[in-house]
Amino acid sequence: MRRSFVLFSILFLCAACTLPAQNLSGYWEGKIGITKTDSLTIGLQIDYQGDTLYAELDSPDQYFTGQPVSGLTFADSAIAFRVPDFGLNYEGTLSADGQRFTGTCTQYGRKFDCTLSQGATRKFFPRPQTPTPPYPYRTEEVNFRDRSGKKPLINGTLTLPQGQPKGLIIFISGSGWQDRDESLFAHKPFAVIADTLTKTGFATYRYDDFPAAIFRKSTTYDFADGVRLILDSLLQRVELQGLEVGLLGHSEGSLVASMVAADDKRIAFTIHLGGVAQPIDEILLYQSEAIARASGELTEKEIANGNAINKRIYSIVKKCKSKEECAEKIGKVWDELAAKLTDEEKVKYNLTPQNKLTALQTFSSPWYYELFRIDPRKYLKKIKTPVFAISGRKDMQVDANATEKIMDKYLTGKTLYYFYKMPGLNHLLQPCTTGSPDEYPLIETTIAPEVLDIIVSWCRKIAL
Repeated sequence: MRRSFVLFSILFLCAACTLPAQNLSGYWEGKIGITKTDSLTIGLQIDYQGDTLYAELDSPDQYFTGQPVSGLTFADSAIAFRVPDFGLNYEGTLSADGQRFTGTCTQYGRKFDCTLSQGATRKFFPRPQTPTPPYPYRTEEVNFRDRSGKKPLINGTLTLPQGQPKGLIIFISGSGWQDRDESLFAHKPFAVIADTLTKTGFATYRYDDFPAAIFRKSTTYDFADGVRLILDSLLQRVELQGLEVGLLGHSEGSLVASMVAADDKRIAFTIHLGGVAQPIDEILLYQSEAIARASGELTEKEIANGNAINKRIYSIVKKCKSKEECAEKIGKVWDELAAKLTDEEKVKYNLTPQNKLTALQTFSSPWYYELFRIDPRKYLKKIKTPVFAISGRKDMQVDANATEKIMDKYLTGKTLYYFYKMPGLNHLLQPCTTGSPDEYPLIETTIAPEVLDIIVSWCRKIAL
């Protein structure tokens, strides 16, 4: 699971428009006021290619750079672009001196003032492991519609090695909307792993999560069915028939892999990276305690108080028989708890009115509500095919010790089960100092090279 950051989900997509009279080339930067006390920096890089204007949008606070923009228009001093998959639009007007755009960002009905001004220095974040073309293998965009055949559902990249593939590995990303590379803070771990495996002789398929409108209504069960849809479609291809098929899941993606592997005979093996084996409430309690302790901002008593609050709320979510009942009961308990606290304590324990609004939206969402009703152990004990798991000893988001204990219980004695608990690695399997999510963007290494080596070595055993 990923830490719940205050993120604006700004992943912007590509566009071009005809050459305007005003010279807009350069870097434009501004801030979006998310709340009264929190803002997010965004930047727009505009360049000319011949008589065409191109733009890329950055979110340096989230370590995203170079994300192409879609639907860009500029006319009569008015600029606009949009991101349909994220429900985001920007509209602004160029000032008389040509130095700033004043406008608004709109996302899912919420509006944020945003002025973009020229003059800032564009930031770049080195990620030396990210593969760049030309690749020594074939890549192909492969997309699928839903089971009705009416709606686009899954967009992804198939990589094919030179010669006959040794096997096919389908990648499944973790919690929250993720693109096919599982991009986070300019890291692209799935692109790195796919590149490594394809160079070794394996075909891979990695894909974007469902379109935003569908994703918001989906649950982990729907994500598992999405994997089955991919299998139904991909395995019709001549070059992929007869191959051993594996699932590689990171974080919640490993749960999805277990759900599919538990009852789908087409799956020959699963790979779990920072995988989950505990129920979600146990994972969240571990996560909040580990991260709070690492921050050094709370005393042990305050950490214990915070966990007591979380346990009470989680127990409500697990017992409620509907999302509506969940929202109603959490709201009442929230008010009861907050009434006993000072304003400072409300901030410390995340019990402010804004926190309440966010919590009610989250806990009553289809995905989160259903996730509290899934026990990963139910699926692990049904798996009869080889399982390979790697967790970082410094993982602060998923308890590696608890995961190992549960997997050992249900998988020991089965064909080719291995659990590697890697020293000095975090939830993203990066070499780290503390393991705190705050370190993720500061680390240049996307995934420890020794992890890549171990994955390749194990996959070769399976392919024999």
